[in-house]
Amino acid sequence: LTTTSFPPINFWKWDFGVTTLTNDTSRLQNPTYTYNAAGTYNATFIVESIKGCRDTLHPIVTIVDKPDFFISKDTLICTVDTLQLHSNVTTGNIIWSPNFMINNVTSFNPFVSPDVTTTYSATYTDQFGCVASAPVVVSVVNEVTLLAINDTTICRTDTATLNLNTDALYFNWTVSASTTIISTIKNPVVLPTASLTTYHVKASISNKCFKEKDITVKTVPYPLAIVSGDNQICFGKSAQLNASGGSSYIWSPSNYLSNANIANPVSIFPKQTITYTLTVKDTFGCPKPVTKTFTVNVIKLVADAGPADTSIVLGQPLQLTATGSTNYLWTPNTWLNTDNVFNPLANPQNNIKYTVEVSNNIGCKAIDTINVKVFFLPPDLYVPSAFSPDKNGNNDNFKPIPLGIKSLEKFSVYNRFGQLVFTTSKIGAGWDGTVKGVPQNTGTFVWQASATDYKNKKIFKKGTVILIR
Repeated sequence: LTTTSFPPINFWKWDFGVTTLTNDTSRLQNPTYTYNAAGTYNATFIVESIKGCRDTLHPIVTIVDKPDFFISKDTLICTVDTLQLHSNVTTGNIIWSPNFMINNVTSFNPFVSPDVTTTYSATYTDQFGCVASAPVVVSVVNEVTLLAINDTTICRTDTATLNLNTDALYFNWTVSASTTIISTIKNPVVLPTASLTTYHVKASISNKCFKEKDITVKTVPYPLAIVSGDNQICFGKSAQLNASGGSSYIWSPSNYLSNANIANPVSIFPKQTITYTLTVKDTFGCPKPVTKTFTVNVIKLVADAGPADTSIVLGQPLQLTATGSTNYLWTPNTWLNTDNVFNPLANPQNNIKYTVEVSNNIGCKAIDTINVKVFFLPPDLYVPSAFSPDKNGNNDNFKPIPLGIKSLEKFSVYNRFGQLVFTTSKIGAGWDGTVKGVPQNTGTFVWQASATDYKNKKIFKKGTVILIR
């Protein structure tokens, strides 16, 4: 309100005192302004007449929050029930609406008993005149709706969830014939230990409005998976697998199996050790299968009788040595000191081929052969006089041929300048006609060799060889 006797006012300016804003002003005489936060604000009001007379006021504006007001949450009752609604205030004024089946519309905590679903609203005014309101929906049903799962069967040692479809608010679960409450939640998880257990639930909205239901849980053992069969077979053989304890069987992987969906399949000629997983189901009600593994170990023996061919001189003993298993049999046993060990001693009088059969304790077998050539010559190093390293597979390396020789001490080759171009002490090793990877030209080279024969006699020889390109 602005008053003046004369002259009239023609200028008004309001500053509403919000220090964080610059647009909290108005040039209206009677403006409206909404503060965004509670607090105390120092406002400024300036008026001025057409003659330039001015006056200023500094009103203090106090803004308070709306009341912190709340009431009961939405809920459910039966038609026979009376429900008390609650608010969080004890001072000020409150009005409930509608005035329907409510004992006192001005009570902070009235009782209601509607027979149909009703939304009540509470309007609250505090000591500052600030107003807040809140609604609550009271849903009304004639009776509790209760649907439960059917009686069920589970595998023994498993848990079961007792599922309900209901509008009830409170639950008391017991085991039949007992009053001990085992759970108060809607869908409890139970672990029955008996073969048959009956669970009883009382589902209620109030003490006057409830329903009850029984659920029986049957427990049956898991299928019994029994697996046996040939867990060790020889390479090239088949393995019989055997299973029992269920009504259906699945083997995996199906590799090599005659039929992966029967109890007793045959693993036909598996090429390597393989582990099968058996899945077993039965018809007694356990909804879960069980699995068990079975490994077929495939044993493949590899016989080795030594070098494919060997040469000796007449009268030279030959030590045979085989590998591959634990049992050995040499044939023919001609000129052998024994035929059932891995290392018999032979004294062949003529050319002969020996065959060794190796075996293990489950009957797996493998064979290998060795050809023995007997020379009717004295023990010596026999050295060729020429070679042609043209990589045609014939006479490509220059090396001594040992007959009746136990060890080669040294075999060396020199060029015409006396330079060493090759040396070895390994029987069977030879010179390929190169020096540091460079092929040598056609020419004559000098060689020397020293060895020990099987009678421990020392042998020394030297000579020349022609390299032919």
